[in-house]
Amino acid sequence: MGCPAKKAEKPLPKLFYIGAVMDAGKEPSFIVTEDFDEDGNLDIISLNTGDDSFSYYKGNGDGTFRDHIIFKTGDNPICIAYGRFNGDSHLDLAVLNYADQTIHIYINTGFGSFKNTGKFLKPGKIPLNLIAHDFNMDGFDDLAVSMRYHKVILHWGKGNGYFSEGLTVPLGGQPTGLTRADYNGDQRPDIAVALAGSGNVGVQIILGKENNQFETSKVFHGGGQPIAIANLDADSDGDIDLVTASNSTHALATFINEGNGTFKSLKHFASGEFPKFIVSADFSGDGVPDLAVSNATLDKVSVELGRGDGTFTYPPIYHHVDEYPQGIAVGDFNKDGMVDLAITCRDKKMINVLLKKNMVNPTPIKDTSSEL
Repeated sequence: MGCPAKKAEKPLPKLFYIGAVMDAGKEPSFIVTEDFDEDGNLDIISLNTGDDSFSYYKGNGDGTFRDHIIFKTGDNPICIAYGRFNGDSHLDLAVLNYADQTIHIYINTGFGSFKNTGKFLKPGKIPLNLIAHDFNMDGFDDLAVSMRYHKVILHWGKGNGYFSEGLTVPLGGQPTGLTRADYNGDQRPDIAVALAGSGNVGVQIILGKENNQFETSKVFHGGGQPIAIANLDADSDGDIDLVTASNSTHALATFINEGNGTFKSLKHFASGEFPKFIVSADFSGDGVPDLAVSNATLDKVSVELGRGDGTFTYPPIYHHVDEYPQGIAVGDFNKDGMVDLAITCRDKKMINVLLKKNMVNPTPIKDTSSEL
């Protein structure tokens, strides 16, 4: 059963409009954005799960993008991360492939393209998610991979495009989504893991320690069957909190950081049907982080505005996109100082770019007929 709806407030106006639509490969899914070619404009990279490739869109700086350049991947790519893997200043890529259970590394040439190293990692059986960061603080970016059977694998970067076998961190449940931050204030990077499956469901933290050591927190229960997780300061106290999305319960859950890396979960709340991916940024311009969620079966992206006390406005502000939205990336694509969105739309084989309207602190609308 889904989450019971909160008492509805007066609806808010739409914050975004579709500024660009781009062709993608088959079944576009995970998406990231950064200035990969270092020209001052944000670019987009999306995985095409259905035809074993990724698409690279170079940004023009006005909310539009050039035609995609296609790179082949392994079998059934499901996640992509970027970092500096070979010791230079350019952002490289790591692509996690589900079917052949490999990670392929693509080195940024520095001339607007990427080169497959031809080498790949095999983290183990059924990898699900991937993030990159210098987790052991040796100056080289590493990889963290969530594995279905209750563990995260850390592969240490060597600084030359290669990685060591790394470290296995056992967990209290089945890991899905990953994100990272310093959750306990010790100036070391930690990893937050969404846990699903049977048994322990919620969030667990992998706390970074000295000498390449890590320890796990207890499981903080909440947010039934989460598949995605994101950082934000939901209650405006300066600590990094977490929000998870569960497509089985059609709900989100907020986990409030107690200031020492322990968390308490708040009551889960609705945010449209079948939430797949979730991102957080200040979409309203009031200095408080908000949420954007891809609602796959609704063909919509829902936005809920943060109140700064750990709660969010309801009902969501729905924005129509092309069929079966999946991944979401956040960035200022037209360089107007406002936060925009890019969404992969699986069944239409398209990328939708939603540009932010020139609107700060939106007020409720009186006529709701356009929202029906």
